[in-house]
Amino acid sequence: MIFNLTDQQKVNYTRIIAVLAILVLMLYAPKLWISTKIFPVIPLFDWLPIPTNPLDYILAIFFFGIQIVYIFQNKRWQGITIIVLYLYLALVDQNRLQPYFYQSILTILMIEIFPKKTNYKKVLYAVILVFFATYFWSGIQKLNHSFYVQWLSALNKHFSCVANSNSALICLPQKFLEIFTYAVPWLEALMGVLLLFNKTRKFGIVFVLSMHGIITFLLFYLGYGYNVVPWNIQNMFSVVIIFWTLKTTNALAFFAEFFDKQKIVALFFTCILPFANFTTGFYDNLLSFHFFTADLNYYNIVLNDELEDSLPEHIKAFYRYKNSSAYLNVNEWAQYDNKVLFYPEERIIKSLDAYLRSFAKNPQEKGLTELVIYNHEGE
Repeated sequence: MIFNLTDQQKVNYTRIIAVLAILVLMLYAPKLWISTKIFPVIPLFDWLPIPTNPLDYILAIFFFGIQIVYIFQNKRWQGITIIVLYLYLALVDQNRLQPYFYQSILTILMIEIFPKKTNYKKVLYAVILVFFATYFWSGIQKLNHSFYVQWLSALNKHFSCVANSNSALICLPQKFLEIFTYAVPWLEALMGVLLLFNKTRKFGIVFVLSMHGIITFLLFYLGYGYNVVPWNIQNMFSVVIIFWTLKTTNALAFFAEFFDKQKIVALFFTCILPFANFTTGFYDNLLSFHFFTADLNYYNIVLNDELEDSLPEHIKAFYRYKNSSAYLNVNEWAQYDNKVLFYPEERIIKSLDAYLRSFAKNPQEKGLTELVIYNHEGE
């Protein structure tokens, strides 16, 4: 029974669910994992060798296949191979650093950094830190003006009969929508905290299940964002498996008990790096559990007339026009081929900009392109 699991079984089932989520999402977005496609591959370092056809297909198939084997055999070398191969593939194309892949790989890392004969409670506590960080930091990172503006706008669109009397799902008072908007970051951060205490753990589980259930329903209702559905289902099952019967002496046990080099690794990824991102901006946002916080920048790239005529036909197919100027909506272009959003870091958009400019006679010419942030308009 799911409510009578040993620590080892909890770890094993969580591992299997994490791998299944990756596999489902790879099937949903197969072109993300190959290099020969319309959307350009953007490596972290220019000197990294980028595999081309057929090697890129071989690597993608091997990455997919070894995960299937790992589900059934559960060998440590298989888990480490998956982590290393994902790291390489993500370095080759940073658009593979999507939050749902990252959380699953981080979960596998928290398991495989321990030798097989380790006390499974130690392993479980390391995995728990990943789920604590997912909810706590995701909530904390939502404490920004952009989130409040965009979240309230979305609520008004679907739940306010004053603003949208014909299209609202249900009618909720405007004051409630405003209060709820400002409460969301704290509620989500609270979910992570509630999971740490025996007396509040089941409340935390109910909150988590409710949040993911509502999100999944809305994604199907709205007809987009299907790539996030497996991630929501993954977390729903994992949280119940890990936390429902869990009993601890105190909440600090997850952070301080079994303190060794593996615990330091777990704390580094789930506490230190997210805190550094929150306070200084150091480390990538999405790798710091900066999930759906609305403050990340997404771009249109406006093209001058020369570059508009110079780009290849497969790129011209994505032109949109505003005030007679051609532009590329980077997310629209990325989602067509990769089925995921463009990775929202400044270095990535600058690399894409340089790629587009390379088709001009003089790539260094000023005014070839203009980077325009489109998701904060009207804030």
